[in-house]
Amino acid sequence: MLNRLKKMMALVLLIAMLATLPGVAACGNGEETSGKKLIFGWDWDFTGRSALGVTQLYTGLVDYLRMTKETNPVPGTEVELKTYDTKSDAARVVVGYRWLKDRGMDLFSCSPTDFPMLRSQLEADNTPSFLGSTLLEILDSPLVVSVYGPPDSQLEVIMDWIMDNWDVSANGKCKIGFVGFAGLPFFESQRDTVMEIINENPDKLEITSVQMVPSTTTTWATEIGKLKDSDYIGVAMTGPPLTSFIMESRQRGYEKGIVGPLECMMAFWSLVKAAVPPAGLEGCVSGFYFPWYTDTGAFMTEVKAAMQEYRADEAAELLEGTGYLCGWAYGMILVDSLRRAADEVGGENVTGMDLFRAVQETDMAVEGFGGFDWKTTPTANALMRAVALYEYKANVEDWVMIEDFVIPPSLGG
Repeated sequence: MLNRLKKMMALVLLIAMLATLPGVAACGNGEETSGKKLIFGWDWDFTGRSALGVTQLYTGLVDYLRMTKETNPVPGTEVELKTYDTKSDAARVVVGYRWLKDRGMDLFSCSPTDFPMLRSQLEADNTPSFLGSTLLEILDSPLVVSVYGPPDSQLEVIMDWIMDNWDVSANGKCKIGFVGFAGLPFFESQRDTVMEIINENPDKLEITSVQMVPSTTTTWATEIGKLKDSDYIGVAMTGPPLTSFIMESRQRGYEKGIVGPLECMMAFWSLVKAAVPPAGLEGCVSGFYFPWYTDTGAFMTEVKAAMQEYRADEAAELLEGTGYLCGWAYGMILVDSLRRAADEVGGENVTGMDLFRAVQETDMAVEGFGGFDWKTTPTANALMRAVALYEYKANVEDWVMIEDFVIPPSLGG
């Protein structure tokens, strides 16, 4: 198991190295495309604690752009990716934005964890952002669109599922614990969402303990001791800290449910699986805005075919995470938007704001998403708003859907 974990980390570092080499992201079939290039700047953590999820997300996007360039390019224009590695260092986030802006960036992306420290600058510069995930506080921003909704919305569905399936008359109120990164709005907002739901349902739920820790935490004896009486523990962490918490909680005898949104659970599952035996992962529940790889619809069929075409050596690892399929959807939306913008104003004339407005106007019906189209609303600038729940089953060593797609309250449900 240790060897598998080392292999996984080596793969992450290799992908990260390729992602941050100048020009790699723009490669297609080796031929230069004549026409205008729109620069999509990525100010993300490619080699720090979030590297696994980020590099897989980025890889899916790169491969979709590559497929487009090889098989059906947009006449007169294309998207070129430029990256800046924040290395889990908050001091590099603003530096990265300025570096990308100085290189002619037309459209911006960063982790929602980092967005709050950039928001005032982005608004002052009128810079449009196309994010992966998002935050509750920016769902109404006119300069932001995200591929899918915030983790808080997934937690709404998770908490409803817990209440619907918990027998209060037989077991008393369900005891909820929570552990997450301190000092970061993305994770503290998740804590606040869970606490609000608990406070609104005092007859069904009660809190055992809330443990907010530094993002560098690697040992968990104190926190687990305070959380051990919980029926469910919510996690708001990423990467190695998430992995070490789940591993140590099981080693210290906690056998009940561990729940979290995709950004803090499924996105880093290959790391977790490399460290924890399948039996120890039984009962983990994650929200997700996508179907899982077992789905047989057109979207997932295309994603798995692309893995074999472009990443055959990595496919087994990619199938354990969420990043690649999220990146593929990112690419679908980006290229569809670019094509519509080019049809309207001509490929040579498309600006970054033209592309962003086309992203805002996206309305895509995609098989496998519960019949919910990818589109924003006047109050939610996330394209994917419907959440499904998945539970890890040790007997099949895979995620199994336990709750079909539903739109949570914060996204208009």
